[in-house]
Amino acid sequence: MRTEPSRPAFDLDRFQDLARRAELTPGRCEWPAELGSTNAELADRLTAEPDGWPDLSVLGTDHQTAGRGRLDRVWTVPPAACLTFSVPFRVPAAFPAEMLGWLPVVTGWCVAEALAERGAPAGVKWPNDVLVDGRKICGILTRAHLDPERGTTVIIGIGINVSLTAGELPVPTATSLTLAGGSADREALLVGVLSRLGPAVAEVLRAGPRAGATAPAGGVRDAMITLGSDVRVELPGDERFTGRAVELDATAALVVEVDGERRRVSAGDVVHARPA
Repeated sequence: MRTEPSRPAFDLDRFQDLARRAELTPGRCEWPAELGSTNAELADRLTAEPDGWPDLSVLGTDHQTAGRGRLDRVWTVPPAACLTFSVPFRVPAAFPAEMLGWLPVVTGWCVAEALAERGAPAGVKWPNDVLVDGRKICGILTRAHLDPERGTTVIIGIGINVSLTAGELPVPTATSLTLAGGSADREALLVGVLSRLGPAVAEVLRAGPRAGATAPAGGVRDAMITLGSDVRVELPGDERFTGRAVELDATAALVVEVDGERRRVSAGDVVHARPA
């Protein structure tokens, strides 16, 4: 007889207690049992209460029913099997728009560090995934929310596979924290991510045009397993090419060497070449 995994609801009180012990001070925190999309819902709440969601606030849910990934891909998972949440950060007016590409990759680095702390060493895949042993454990999706009076807020949506079983994985190339041998303590994992994310994003936003020279940017470059890999790049408009990913430029765009020439990729899907 098949036994379903035991998955308790996210304990917001326990999270806040762990956060206090870690000297973490998040903003407003809400965790309803079910939401359509945490990113879309947080955007709506920012519109309704522009000053009600300060930086490092958290809107999470145990069951996201209308989650979207890159290119508007739809995905769903069993309730309480993932850590699914969104966090806002207000962007200084002087921050160059072309530097916003650092936010998803820096987020990936923070997640990878937190996963390692929970027993699952991970790496960052450009532009917005975190992998363990070559398998996707986390996806990141950012969106800009514009307020005519307050400027731009970037909403960072994060979904981490925590207790998914092998039979529940959305694709064969995915994994979960449990399958990777890590601890499935979602409250502690959230503390670990936010403790890193708040300072890292703040440093990048302060640096402005020098965002690529910050310590978080250096951490990204060290953790990015895409660099040095043979990759296939799929661009909007069905253009594709293959080459060797060699570096991140100052704006976090991926530089790919193709037949001795370097091509800069700021948007697109990247597929790592797999060994035969």
